[in-house]
Amino acid sequence: MEIKLENLNFRYSLKSPLALQGISATIRPGIHLLLGENGAGKTTLLRLIAGLLKPTEGQCLIDGAKAYDLLPSILSKLFLCGVNVDFPMKSIAEMVKYHAVFYPDFSNEMLLRNLSAFGIEASTPLSDLSTGNAQKAKLAYALSLRTPILLLDEPTNGVDIESKKLLQQMIAESISPEQTVIISTHSVADLENFYDAVIDLHQGSLNYALTVDQILDRLSFGSGPEVPPGALYSEPWIGSFRFVLVKADNKLTDIDYELLYMAARKTKLPL
Repeated sequence: MEIKLENLNFRYSLKSPLALQGISATIRPGIHLLLGENGAGKTTLLRLIAGLLKPTEGQCLIDGAKAYDLLPSILSKLFLCGVNVDFPMKSIAEMVKYHAVFYPDFSNEMLLRNLSAFGIEASTPLSDLSTGNAQKAKLAYALSLRTPILLLDEPTNGVDIESKKLLQQMIAESISPEQTVIISTHSVADLENFYDAVIDLHQGSLNYALTVDQILDRLSFGSGPEVPPGALYSEPWIGSFRFVLVKADNKLTDIDYELLYMAARKTKLPL
């Protein structure tokens, strides 16, 4: 499914400043990393896509339909999971009974496998779980819905190191190439091997929305004892330097997402 943002503006009240302004992008299948400082508008954007907020101006379209119209045909293909999103039922078992029936691609087998990996019983009340375990249970359920659009807001918040490794494996096993997944996180290293594209917000505006291949066609990332001449951005790093360069040859590098984030705020990148 395709998400299309057309000159999207949003403010929470008539007297408040714009939380998002002039956002235009087309988001296609793949796993998208959503970057931005606190207050940049990441959660607001996810809630607009989920249809929980109505744009002040512009449109958010899901396969051509307005997200805020909350059409059943769209709602059954989209799910938002985040640390500030409460599940309406007291346990995952009740979510399966009363909620999952509206999602035609839900896999109970996948859910039980994911919960088992985390050592969580579906019948355990979410209120009886620790914050981290409740988050893991919600993620296990969200992945098992297999919705064409999956929105994850800070999915690894409160999750321990071992469980982050399990989550990486779950995503590899649970997400299909046809799904559009947007992951908003400050912990970019937790899932860095999965990202197909990056959406970067800064102070309510869109810096860029590009695929990983598009970024690597324009930039290269490196480290060394000295900063190369012409580096777009550099910073000290444990006795050496990390830096971003304009790509000048066919040599492939991996994206340093943290470095990319900082560079986009300190200088004008050719993106």
